[in-house]
Amino acid sequence: MMATVLAALLPIAAILALGKVSASLNLLSREGWIGLERITYFVLFPALIVSKLAVADFSGIDWRMPTALIGAQLLLSVATISAAALLRTARDRIGVYVQSAARWNTFIALALAQDLFGAQGLALVAVSAAVMIPTANILSVSALMHFSNEAVKPVQMLKKLAVNPLVLACVIGIGLNISSLPLPGQAFEILDLLAQATIALGLLTTGAAIDLKGSGSSMTAATIWSVVRLAGLPLIAGTIAISLGLSGEVLYVILIATAVPTAVNGTILARQLGADATLAANLIAFQTIGSILSISMVLWIAGIGA
Repeated sequence: MMATVLAALLPIAAILALGKVSASLNLLSREGWIGLERITYFVLFPALIVSKLAVADFSGIDWRMPTALIGAQLLLSVATISAAALLRTARDRIGVYVQSAARWNTFIALALAQDLFGAQGLALVAVSAAVMIPTANILSVSALMHFSNEAVKPVQMLKKLAVNPLVLACVIGIGLNISSLPLPGQAFEILDLLAQATIALGLLTTGAAIDLKGSGSSMTAATIWSVVRLAGLPLIAGTIAISLGLSGEVLYVILIATAVPTAVNGTILARQLGADATLAANLIAFQTIGSILSISMVLWIAGIGA
């Protein structure tokens, strides 16, 4: 079981480290890294979302699975905002914490589910992606906009949300899926090629943004929140799922999808929307490392691979 988790996480950790080394060697200027982030944010990341949602299989979805997954994302996000208000957290950090609560690393979940449950596991992760990706992006973009240091009125935020590239990508992807419009095969090939580039560039730019030399309090906050996120999301999702009567592979995939670390593109989204990008990068790094233990524990408690 531990070997399976390591096999899924080590490549991600290695590319994060490569990004940090590349930045330390000044292979690109700061403006160069930011340029790569913008390309990823406006072109590559939307292509990834469209490519996944356009072909996701929504047929035969048991409503209890989306309920557990979306419910966990919403509840942990609300709890995060409440805790941040009590602790008087800086505004440009609140949205980053909410994003970390709502987003998940689809690719680690796919690797684990395929190894453990084969084709059925992949199908269930695809269902998870179909409901969690739109929810995560809407929650993340909304929180990062609302808690930015610039005052944003509700009407302005709705307008910005409506034209945000990630939200638009969710709408386009779901629209293509529902409408079943016949698109040329080359269109999906182009989207797939762009989607493949998203992960590598997202990991490299995130690695470049990691800064472990921050204040002790900043590192402590990132560590504590990473533990809360890695334990909290699967705990909430699992509780909802069990209360709804879910069991077997459906329950196991819910636990896997929520136990993986936050998505690697969070740094890009945070920087583009004026939040604390360094905190976002550190949360990704901490959770990637910490999830080796957390995923193993979740699978062990669930009795998978024991």
